[in-house]
Amino acid sequence: MPSGARWHRHSHCPRAVADTRRRRAVATSLTVAALAVTGRVATAQDTMAALTRAQGAYEAISSLRANFRQTISNPMLGDPEITHGVLFLLKPDRFAMRFAEPAGDRVVADGEWLWAYTPSTVPNQVIKQPIPSTGTATPNIFAQFVDRPLDRYEATYGGPETIDGDPVDVVRLIPLQGELGFRQATIAISTRTGLLRRLALVEDSGQRRTIVLHDIEPGAAIPRAEVTFVVPRGAKVVTP
Repeated sequence: MPSGARWHRHSHCPRAVADTRRRRAVATSLTVAALAVTGRVATAQDTMAALTRAQGAYEAISSLRANFRQTISNPMLGDPEITHGVLFLLKPDRFAMRFAEPAGDRVVADGEWLWAYTPSTVPNQVIKQPIPSTGTATPNIFAQFVDRPLDRYEATYGGPETIDGDPVDVVRLIPLQGELGFRQATIAISTRTGLLRRLALVEDSGQRRTIVLHDIEPGAAIPRAEVTFVVPRGAKVVTP
C-alpha cells in the first residue's frame, strides 16, 4: 500500500482529527444540555414536592403556637430591629403576636379587626384597621404562601438548609400580580413536618422582614384571650 494511503487511514490524519474533535464537541454539548435539563426537572420536582408538603401540613392543622424571632432591616433606618415573642394562629380568622421584646407590644387579628398596640414606641394608642389578607399580621400568614401557591407565584427551589437541626427546603416566591405588599417571599419548609420554619419578605418599600419560628406546636390549645384584644384603659383608638 502506498505510504500516502496508509497515512490517511491513521488517526493522525488532519481530517480525521478534525472529525474526532467535532464529534467530541457535539457529544460534550449534548451532555451539558442533558444535565441542564435534568437539573431543571429535578429543581421543579423539588419545588413541587416542598410546596405540596407545606400545603398538606397547613390543611391538617386547626391551630398553631410557636416562639418567633423577627428581624426588620431597612437601610434608611440604620441597624436591624430584632424582636421576639410568641405567635398564635387559630384558623380560620384569628392570629396574634405577643412580644416579649419589646415587652408589652401586641398585634391581634380577632376575626373582624386587626389591632396593633405598641406601647414601646407609641404609649396609650391602639391602631385598629381591617384585617389584611397578606403580609405578616394576618391569619393567612401561612395560607397565603402554601394554598395553591403556583396559581399566585413564580416558584423556584432555593436548595436545602437546616434550622435548629431541622432540615428544610427553601422556596422563593415571586408574586404573579401586585398589591400584595411585598415583591418576594422566601419560605423554608420543614422536610419532616411540612411546617414553615422561616418566612422572609422583601416588602414593596424595600424593607426586609424575616420571621423564624421555634418550638412549633401544631394543634395547640389557644386560649381565646390570646386572640382577642381588649383596649387598655386610657388608650386612644386610632383608625387610619
